[in-house]
Amino acid sequence: MKYVTKRVFYFAALAALWMAAVVPAAADSLTKIEFLTNYAFHGRHSPYFVGLEKGFYKEAGFDIRISPATGSGFVVAAVDAGQADYGMADAGPVVQAVAKGAKVKGFMVFMDTATSGLASLKPYETPESLKGAKIVASQTDSARVILPIIYAQHNLNPADVHWETADPSVYLSLLAGGQADLMTASIDGDVPSLQRTIGQTREVYFSSFANWGYDVFGYLLIAKADRLNEKPEEARRFAEATKRAVEYAIEHPEETAEIMVKHNAALKYETTLAQWRQSIKAINTDYVKQHGYGTATDDRLQRTIDLMAEAMKLETPPVVGDTFAPAIPAQ
Repeated sequence: MKYVTKRVFYFAALAALWMAAVVPAAADSLTKIEFLTNYAFHGRHSPYFVGLEKGFYKEAGFDIRISPATGSGFVVAAVDAGQADYGMADAGPVVQAVAKGAKVKGFMVFMDTATSGLASLKPYETPESLKGAKIVASQTDSARVILPIIYAQHNLNPADVHWETADPSVYLSLLAGGQADLMTASIDGDVPSLQRTIGQTREVYFSSFANWGYDVFGYLLIAKADRLNEKPEEARRFAEATKRAVEYAIEHPEETAEIMVKHNAALKYETTLAQWRQSIKAINTDYVKQHGYGTATDDRLQRTIDLMAEAMKLETPPVVGDTFAPAIPAQ
């Protein structure tokens, strides 16, 4: 009996030593990834933490660290300088940076359409319906550039748009008080805030610039161009893991918000959930249903570049191949 007991302890000890050797080896085999979101953590960033929590990135071979940034321009500069491996950035700053010589490329579409538009307390369903309405926007608000482009597409006169200049901090009060008919807004940031305040007593409406013809891509996942050339398989695995996380997050919004708050205690569950539910509208579009999540067709990429070049007055816009290298092929 003592002999059997000793043999049991012997093999148990061997098993423990084997596990100690194998587990660190498995952990060491993961590729460490520094990933930047476009801004302070927000409901739209929830899928990345779902991928972390559920092990989707780990199963794809990554040890990911997710950090917030201070804007898409910062993300592009950090990735270009090698200070981050991958990042999330608005398509506009990516196009602009590549035009100016940055060696970065998008490799996956995270959010199909831009989240920008106009919020109001009554519906404005077409650009024509804005005639005579007062829109509150800061002097540098991108809407002042985007809306004239939309008007040109519809053969409308930009002079029919009446702008009220104000600081973003007072947009809400001007809208609520009737001094403005519409305010510039994002669907997954400002709209949830409006619904939480004004929306308690009045209906909040949102007019998407994308639905009016400014159908540029929203947020892209980016990397250094050299990295994508040298490690296309790595980018594909990262894109597939992110796609898996996004699809899970769309199917389980409440759990997704819980995961986001678990990893970021400063966030509030209800706000995060409301933000993510609005983000889904800019992710799960008709284009995505047709071509697949995360993908980009050349014609849509070219249209994005053309519209961005017009908005940013780029003298020499980049070509599609210098701007995007798809990790997931379009259907």
